[in-house]
Amino acid sequence: MSQLTVNSKTSSLELFSCLLDQLVQGPVVLAIVTAIHGQVDSQVGDKLLVWGDAQSVGSLTENTVKATVITQAFEVLKTGIAQRMVIDPGDNMFAVSSVPNDHKSMDQVHIWLTRWQGEDAIATAQATLSALKASQVSRLIVPLVTGQFPYIINRNSPSLRNLQGQDAYIEDL
Repeated sequence: MSQLTVNSKTSSLELFSCLLDQLVQGPVVLAIVTAIHGQVDSQVGDKLLVWGDAQSVGSLTENTVKATVITQAFEVLKTGIAQRMVIDPGDNMFAVSSVPNDHKSMDQVHIWLTRWQGEDAIATAQATLSALKASQVSRLIVPLVTGQFPYIINRNSPSLRNLQGQDAYIEDL
């Protein structure tokens, strides 16, 4: 089980505003850096939205990682199946896997990609924006399990107990 909590309120406010705007047009992939190892430029909590014909916005700026995420986002947009990626951007070498530590490199960026689409996604994006603007702390929970969609909880919610034994990305809003 791995759970990580980060706080990046300003960039998340802009990102989720864009997500809400784009969801009205169609599906969007949200990619989140959930872990890093070694010497990489990406940070846990970096995000990238991908939609349409490779349009993107977000705080994920490491070029090789961003290019790979955009490419893989098309598969997630098409299938709707969330995916874990482990990318090795180090030493001008490039490897991608869906399994952490699948190769020997010490430089790894772990990313979770989820397709957001429809009324539930719009409601979650609206709830996230409301939570980001509110003074009361809430949490964005992104279960790192295929078939489960991100959701918002109150910081002290007992719903966090439901994650026991499960990988999740948790961001304080």
